Amino acid sequence: MKELKASILECLQSFKGSGKFAAVHTTAFVFPGLQLEGLGEIAFPFQEIQARALIQLARKAPFGQGSETILDANVRSGWEIDADKLSFTNPGWTKFLEKAVNKVKKELGIENYVVEAHFYKLLVYEKGDFFLPHKDTEKESGMFGSLVVNLPSNYEGGELIIRFEGEELVGDFADNAANYHIDFAAFYADCDHEVKPLKSGYRICLVYNLIQKTAGSKIELQSIQNHVDKLANVFSQHPDLQPYIVLLGHQYTPANFSYEGLKLNDRYKAEALLRAAKKLGFYAKLCLVTSFKEGLPADSGYYGYGDDGGDEDAEMEEVYDEWMAIEHWCKSEIPNLINVDFKEEDLIASFVLDEDEPIVKESTGYMGNYGPDLMHWYHYGAVMIWSPEYNSELLKEQNTITQLEWIEYFNHSRPASDTELKAVNSILQSGMSTDKIFAKNANFNAIAEWVVHQNDADFLLNLENERLQLFFEKITTESWQKIWEWLPENISLKILEKLTDSFKPVVIEKLPEHIRSMESRNKTTALVKNLVAGLPTYFEKLSQQGNYPLKAAALSDLFWIENRFSLSSSWSIPLGRAISKIADWGYIHKVMVPQLLMEKTESGLHQHLLDFCTSYLLDRAHNKPQPPADWSRPLPDTKKNEQIWEMLKPFMESPDEQVLDYKKRMAEREAVEDAIRKEKVDLTTTTIRKGSPHTLRITKNQASYQHQLQIWKQDVNLLKQLMTL
Repeated sequence: MKELKASILECLQSFKGSGKFAAVHTTAFVFPGLQLEGLGEIAFPFQEIQARALIQLARKAPFGQGSETILDANVRSGWEIDADKLSFTNPGWTKFLEKAVNKVKKELGIENYVVEAHFYKLLVYEKGDFFLPHKDTEKESGMFGSLVVNLPSNYEGGELIIRFEGEELVGDFADNAANYHIDFAAFYADCDHEVKPLKSGYRICLVYNLIQKTAGSKIELQSIQNHVDKLANVFSQHPDLQPYIVLLGHQYTPANFSYEGLKLNDRYKAEALLRAAKKLGFYAKLCLVTSFKEGLPADSGYYGYGDDGGDEDAEMEEVYDEWMAIEHWCKSEIPNLINVDFKEEDLIASFVLDEDEPIVKESTGYMGNYGPDLMHWYHYGAVMIWSPEYNSELLKEQNTITQLEWIEYFNHSRPASDTELKAVNSILQSGMSTDKIFAKNANFNAIAEWVVHQNDADFLLNLENERLQLFFEKITTESWQKIWEWLPENISLKILEKLTDSFKPVVIEKLPEHIRSMESRNKTTALVKNLVAGLPTYFEKLSQQGNYPLKAAALSDLFWIENRFSLSSSWSIPLGRAISKIADWGYIHKVMVPQLLMEKTESGLHQHLLDFCTSYLLDRAHNKPQPPADWSRPLPDTKKNEQIWEMLKPFMESPDEQVLDYKKRMAEREAVEDAIRKEKVDLTTTTIRKGSPHTLRITKNQASYQHQLQIWKQDVNLLKQLMTL
């Protein structure tokens, strides 16, 4: 491990620059005060009459080929004017150039170098002009790149395309130029670049040579591929069943952490590591390694330490809690991970952790008799690299959501290795948590695709019943349809036998939806016939397990099935009888009757349920609740507050007393009031704030009767609606 760390760090420390080969920016217009011999000052935005005059004083632009300068309209078409024919009269232009150079220096990773922009040429492109891909030659000592400044004019096309080692940056300046902005692009001389044909108008730009002014290491654009090859070679010589976690060098807040936001040459290092991992067939993902410390601030006596002891900038004198973990991942096609186990000595870093300032600090201040606590978070940008073999072990430690995300990844982005395949199958068979919190937010449909892709017809059949039922419940009907169409018919029938033999109610409730989905497909005809025939038996079993009201969608599917297959009363009557057993008042009012009213179909099942609901509601309508004969009221059936209810018993049982005044201390009054509030009793309370102590007035009412009467009215109204069918 020590040798591996040294080799990786040696390679990473040789990186210079940010890894960016080009930079493109837009800024507000600054008048250059550009003067041309024989023409005078050039006005902006650039106009056609001025363009024609400028071209008259220009020459056709050549290109360099080795030591030769060649004119070839098949390679380059455009016009140029040398720098010695031009001058700038606005002092603000020099300041603009300085700002532009400083801006591109940072992006190109050369902010520690002294760089100047030397004016080289003015270029004019008219309709049809272009420049095929090429590299800039060194035009003066110290030149390492070019700066192109695009000036305001109205044109279309003429995009500047810059490429290096398979990456491409496009400078499409047409819209900005038409809107009186200045665009500028800087790139290393090693980059291939081209200008696409101009479609209309005139494009005018100034070309500057970027020059290194001081002695020292030469500014060069490093080939990232060389570093990729070196790193891949290092990793290949040190295979290990643990992740390689390489710290890049800078800290980032989780909210602002992204690949595009990496500082200085962190992006270059990250890109090389990511590519090296890909070359080896490993996984690699950008992440934050978080080091957390909690402790006591220096000089944190209980008195005299700030206003409240909440100085987050205080030094931490004593650490009493610390941990290290990866909690934040940069978004990529590779799924995130949890429970990555590592120690500080496992990290590959060129610096000592936690010696610099933490990026996030917090102080609790004083809390009662406790002194202030300091909390420090260090969030280091890092790349974690790990092999498929190690990934097989990691998969077992993930929660349900993450495991399913990885299965989805294997389905669509990258096939699982042999060890990963075994790990996933093991997880599906017995290792996946069925915790409701995880299961609720997880994409179980990935399992359907996985099973079909693996082409193992016996896999589902060999699952334990509980696991098979979970998958049946969580995988959507549409995804199950793919399984039914793929499975051999005999295996499908056996799976359905397992599901309907010892089942969860939700399994039976989903069967009608599956039948409706499978009905139109030839491959599942036999399954549909078996399921349809078995529905009365399945729902009879369901009714024997207790009250499990069906969802409206399931009822609708059952009505559809009966009509689609023209089923007889020998099917509809036992099914209707079973469904009727699991109905109650709320279900009849909220689901069954609304669904009957919605369907309005003439079928045996519909008629049976209609008769059942009508009879149920008629019985209730004939038993209109009556108001209480006197003021006696039943005591609540509860074991709570027994002493209070025993005290109220004479009042509750009295047929004549309607009001009881309870004059006691506040604590006793509140206890009685709380007991009444928590039970469904025909009592209301008010506090009479006269005298001392105050009086709690307890009054009997007819709330229970009014509630029953309201329910009766709902029954009558629903019955009237049913009578219209």
